[in-house]
Amino acid sequence: MKRHSFRLAAAALGLLLVLPTGLPASAASSFDAGYYATHYPDVAAACGTDEGALLQHYIQFGASEGRKPSAWGRAGDTDLKLTDAQIAAIWSPVPIKELANYKSLKRKMTDDEFAQAYEQARRIVTPLAFKSREEQLAGIANALREMVDDGTVAYSTDVPHYNDAYGYLVLHVASCAGCARTTGLCLNMLGIPYEHVNENQWSHQWCRVPMEDGSYWICDAFGLYCGCLLYTSPSPRDVEESR
Repeated sequence: MKRHSFRLAAAALGLLLVLPTGLPASAASSFDAGYYATHYPDVAAACGTDEGALLQHYIQFGASEGRKPSAWGRAGDTDLKLTDAQIAAIWSPVPIKELANYKSLKRKMTDDEFAQAYEQARRIVTPLAFKSREEQLAGIANALREMVDDGTVAYSTDVPHYNDAYGYLVLHVASCAGCARTTGLCLNMLGIPYEHVNENQWSHQWCRVPMEDGSYWICDAFGLYCGCLLYTSPSPRDVEESR
Protein backbone atom coordinates (compact mmCIF):
# COMPACT_ATOMS: atom_id res chain seq x y z
CA MET A 1 0.00 0.00 0.00
CA LYS A 2 1.37 3.40 -0.90
CA ARG A 3 1.83 6.04 1.77
CA HIS A 4 0.35 9.46 1.24
CA SER A 5 1.11 12.82 2.81
CA PHE A 6 -2.22 14.05 4.14
CA ARG A 7 -2.73 17.83 4.27
CA LEU A 8 -5.87 19.92 4.44
CA ALA A 9 -5.97 23.58 3.49
CA ALA A 10 -7.19 25.06 6.76
CA ALA A 11 -6.98 28.82 6.50
CA ALA A 12 -10.74 29.20 6.21
CA LEU A 13 -11.30 26.86 9.16
CA GLY A 14 -9.07 28.75 11.59
CA LEU A 15 -7.12 25.60 12.33
CA LEU A 16 -3.45 24.81 12.60
CA LEU A 17 -2.83 21.32 11.26
CA VAL A 18 0.42 19.55 12.02
CA LEU A 19 1.39 16.89 9.52
CA PRO A 20 2.84 13.72 11.07
CA THR A 21 6.30 12.87 9.81
CA GLY A 22 5.13 9.31 9.14
CA LEU A 23 5.13 6.16 11.17
CA PRO A 24 8.50 4.40 11.40
CA ALA A 25 9.02 1.31 9.31
CA SER A 26 8.27 -1.73 11.42
CA ALA A 27 10.49 -4.77 11.76
CA ALA A 28 7.71 -6.70 13.46
CA SER A 29 8.09 -10.32 14.47
CA SER A 30 5.81 -13.03 13.10
CA PHE A 31 4.01 -15.51 15.33
CA ASP A 32 4.59 -19.24 14.86
CA ALA A 33 2.16 -21.31 16.92
CA GLY A 34 4.15 -24.53 16.36
CA TYR A 35 7.35 -22.93 17.61
CA TYR A 36 5.61 -21.31 20.57
CA ALA A 37 4.00 -24.56 21.70
CA THR A 38 7.19 -26.63 21.25
CA HIS A 39 9.55 -24.09 22.77
CA TYR A 40 7.30 -23.42 25.78
CA PRO A 41 5.82 -26.74 26.91
CA ASP A 42 4.27 -25.07 29.97
CA VAL A 43 2.18 -22.92 27.63
CA ALA A 44 1.24 -25.90 25.48
CA ALA A 45 0.14 -27.77 28.58
CA ALA A 46 -2.28 -24.95 29.39
CA CYS A 47 -3.36 -23.92 25.86
CA GLY A 48 -2.92 -27.04 23.77
CA THR A 49 -2.01 -26.60 20.12
CA ASP A 50 -4.82 -24.24 19.08
CA GLU A 51 -3.21 -21.29 17.29
CA GLY A 52 -5.72 -18.77 18.60
CA ALA A 53 -5.22 -19.83 22.20
CA LEU A 54 -1.44 -19.77 21.85
CA LEU A 55 -1.47 -16.35 20.20
CA GLN A 56 -3.82 -15.01 22.86
CA HIS A 57 -1.41 -16.29 25.52
CA TYR A 58 1.53 -14.56 23.90
CA ILE A 59 -0.33 -11.24 23.65
CA GLN A 60 -1.69 -11.39 27.20
CA PHE A 61 1.27 -12.97 29.00
CA GLY A 62 4.10 -14.19 26.79
CA ALA A 63 5.38 -10.84 25.57
CA SER A 64 5.60 -9.37 29.08
CA GLU A 65 7.32 -12.56 30.24
CA GLY A 66 10.01 -12.11 27.58
CA ARG A 67 9.05 -15.13 25.49
CA LYS A 68 9.77 -15.32 21.77
CA PRO A 69 6.82 -15.42 19.34
CA SER A 70 8.76 -17.40 16.72
CA ALA A 71 12.23 -18.75 16.04
CA TRP A 72 13.19 -15.51 14.27
CA GLY A 73 11.04 -13.23 16.41
CA ARG A 74 12.32 -10.88 19.08
CA ALA A 75 11.73 -11.83 22.70
CA GLY A 76 8.89 -9.78 24.16
CA ASP A 77 8.02 -8.13 20.82
CA THR A 78 4.58 -6.49 21.06
CA ASP A 79 4.51 -5.30 17.44
CA LEU A 80 3.65 -8.61 15.80
CA LYS A 81 3.17 -9.00 12.06
CA LEU A 82 0.01 -11.12 12.07
CA THR A 83 -1.92 -12.62 9.17
CA ASP A 84 -5.62 -11.81 8.76
CA ALA A 85 -6.43 -15.40 9.77
CA GLN A 86 -4.43 -15.06 12.99
CA ILE A 87 -6.15 -11.79 13.84
CA ALA A 88 -9.58 -13.27 13.11
CA ALA A 89 -8.84 -16.15 15.48
CA ILE A 90 -8.65 -13.81 18.48
CA TRP A 91 -10.46 -10.62 17.43
CA SER A 92 -13.66 -9.55 15.76
CA PRO A 93 -14.94 -6.05 14.92
CA VAL A 94 -17.78 -4.38 16.80
CA PRO A 95 -21.04 -5.90 15.44
CA ILE A 96 -23.25 -3.75 13.21
CA LYS A 97 -26.04 -3.32 15.75
CA GLU A 98 -23.54 -2.25 18.42
CA LEU A 99 -21.79 0.44 16.38
CA ALA A 100 -21.73 3.65 18.44
CA ASN A 101 -22.84 5.80 15.47
CA TYR A 102 -25.22 3.22 14.03
CA LYS A 103 -28.06 5.60 13.09
CA SER A 104 -25.79 8.09 11.34
CA LEU A 105 -23.85 5.36 9.54
CA LYS A 106 -26.88 3.44 8.30
CA ARG A 107 -28.64 6.50 6.93
CA LYS A 108 -30.78 5.23 4.00
CA MET A 109 -29.05 1.89 3.54
CA THR A 110 -31.11 -1.28 3.79
CA ASP A 111 -29.95 -3.93 6.24
CA ASP A 112 -28.47 -5.93 3.36
CA GLU A 113 -26.64 -2.90 1.95
CA PHE A 114 -25.26 -2.06 5.36
CA ALA A 115 -24.09 -5.66 5.78
CA GLN A 116 -22.29 -5.53 2.42
CA ALA A 117 -20.54 -2.27 3.33
CA TYR A 118 -19.62 -3.69 6.73
CA GLU A 119 -17.96 -6.75 5.17
CA GLN A 120 -15.93 -4.57 2.81
CA ALA A 121 -14.87 -2.38 5.73
CA ARG A 122 -13.80 -5.50 7.64
CA ARG A 123 -11.04 -6.00 5.06
CA ILE A 124 -9.70 -2.55 5.88
CA VAL A 125 -9.85 -2.73 9.66
CA THR A 126 -8.76 -6.32 10.31
CA PRO A 127 -5.03 -5.71 9.69
CA LEU A 128 -5.27 -2.68 12.00
CA ALA A 129 -6.87 -4.46 14.95
CA PHE A 130 -3.82 -4.48 17.24
CA LYS A 131 -2.16 -1.30 16.02
CA SER A 132 -1.97 1.96 17.97
CA ARG A 133 -4.81 4.43 17.46
CA GLU A 134 -2.49 6.64 15.40
CA GLU A 135 -1.63 3.72 13.13
CA GLN A 136 -5.29 2.75 12.86
CA LEU A 137 -6.33 6.22 11.70
CA ALA A 138 -3.45 6.43 9.24
CA GLY A 139 -4.28 2.95 7.93
CA ILE A 140 -7.94 3.81 7.37
CA ALA A 141 -7.12 7.09 5.67
CA ASN A 142 -4.53 5.47 3.41
CA ALA A 143 -6.84 2.62 2.41
CA LEU A 144 -9.73 4.93 1.54
CA ARG A 145 -7.52 7.43 -0.27
CA GLU A 146 -5.93 4.62 -2.29
CA MET A 147 -9.38 3.78 -3.68
CA VAL A 148 -9.68 7.35 -4.98
CA ASP A 149 -6.15 7.58 -6.33
CA ASP A 150 -6.36 4.31 -8.26
CA GLY A 151 -9.72 5.26 -9.80
CA THR A 152 -11.83 2.75 -7.86
CA VAL A 153 -13.98 5.45 -6.24
CA ALA A 154 -15.39 8.35 -8.27
CA TYR A 155 -16.68 11.60 -6.78
CA SER A 156 -20.41 12.26 -7.03
CA THR A 157 -23.24 14.04 -5.23
CA ASP A 158 -25.95 12.89 -7.64
CA VAL A 159 -26.16 9.10 -7.53
CA PRO A 160 -27.89 7.04 -4.81
CA HIS A 161 -25.75 6.31 -1.74
CA TYR A 162 -23.17 8.98 -2.58
CA ASN A 163 -23.16 9.91 1.12
CA ASP A 164 -22.83 6.52 2.82
CA ALA A 165 -20.46 3.56 3.09
CA TYR A 166 -22.42 1.42 0.64
CA GLY A 167 -21.76 4.03 -2.03
CA TYR A 168 -18.05 4.22 -1.19
CA LEU A 169 -17.23 0.55 -0.64
CA VAL A 170 -19.71 -1.26 -2.91
CA LEU A 171 -20.96 1.13 -5.63
CA HIS A 172 -17.65 3.03 -5.61
CA VAL A 173 -19.13 6.51 -5.82
CA ALA A 174 -19.02 9.03 -2.99
CA SER A 175 -18.84 12.61 -1.84
CA CYS A 176 -16.90 13.83 1.20
CA ALA A 177 -19.98 12.89 3.26
CA GLY A 178 -19.73 9.32 1.99
CA CYS A 179 -16.03 9.27 2.77
CA ALA A 180 -16.67 10.58 6.28
CA ARG A 181 -19.29 7.92 6.99
CA THR A 182 -17.05 5.19 5.57
CA THR A 183 -14.23 6.44 7.78
CA GLY A 184 -16.65 6.48 10.70
CA LEU A 185 -17.74 2.92 9.99
CA CYS A 186 -14.13 1.73 10.07
CA LEU A 187 -13.48 3.67 13.27
CA ASN A 188 -16.57 2.31 15.04
CA MET A 189 -15.73 -1.25 13.99
CA LEU A 190 -12.42 -0.79 15.83
CA GLY A 191 -14.25 0.62 18.83
CA ILE A 192 -13.04 4.18 18.21
CA PRO A 193 -15.43 7.09 18.86
CA TYR A 194 -15.56 10.06 16.50
CA GLU A 195 -17.45 13.23 15.59
CA HIS A 196 -18.79 13.63 12.04
CA VAL A 197 -17.91 17.27 11.39
CA ASN A 198 -20.48 19.26 9.36
CA GLU A 199 -22.77 16.25 9.11
CA ASN A 200 -25.81 16.84 6.87
CA GLN A 201 -24.50 20.23 5.80
CA TRP A 202 -23.59 21.24 2.25
CA SER A 203 -19.99 21.69 3.30
CA HIS A 204 -16.81 19.66 3.51
CA GLN A 205 -17.15 16.79 6.01
CA TRP A 206 -14.66 14.65 7.89
CA CYS A 207 -14.12 12.74 11.15
CA ARG A 208 -12.70 14.28 14.32
CA VAL A 209 -11.26 11.61 16.62
CA PRO A 210 -10.30 11.85 20.31
CA MET A 211 -6.87 10.37 20.97
CA GLU A 212 -5.61 8.57 24.04
CA ASP A 213 -3.35 11.49 25.02
CA GLY A 214 -6.30 13.90 25.17
CA SER A 215 -5.64 15.51 21.77
CA TYR A 216 -7.78 15.23 18.65
CA TRP A 217 -6.95 14.03 15.16
CA ILE A 218 -8.60 14.72 11.84
CA CYS A 219 -9.11 11.64 9.67
CA ASP A 220 -10.02 12.91 6.21
CA ALA A 221 -9.00 10.86 3.17
CA PHE A 222 -10.87 13.16 0.75
CA GLY A 223 -9.21 16.23 2.29
CA LEU A 224 -5.76 14.60 2.07
CA TYR A 225 -5.08 14.86 5.78
CA CYS A 226 -4.72 12.52 8.71
CA GLY A 227 -3.09 13.92 11.80
CA CYS A 228 -3.15 16.10 14.88
CA LEU A 229 -5.62 18.93 15.19
CA LEU A 230 -4.61 22.03 17.12
CA TYR A 231 -6.95 24.97 17.48
CA THR A 232 -5.24 28.33 17.15
CA SER A 233 -5.99 30.99 19.74
CA PRO A 234 -8.74 33.38 18.58
CA SER A 235 -7.77 36.96 17.86
CA PRO A 236 -9.23 39.77 20.03
CA ARG A 237 -11.36 40.81 17.04
CA ASP A 238 -12.79 37.26 16.71
CA VAL A 239 -13.64 37.25 20.40
CA GLU A 240 -15.32 40.64 20.16
CA GLU A 241 -17.35 39.65 17.08
CA SER A 242 -18.55 36.45 18.76
CA ARG A 243 -20.19 38.36 21.64
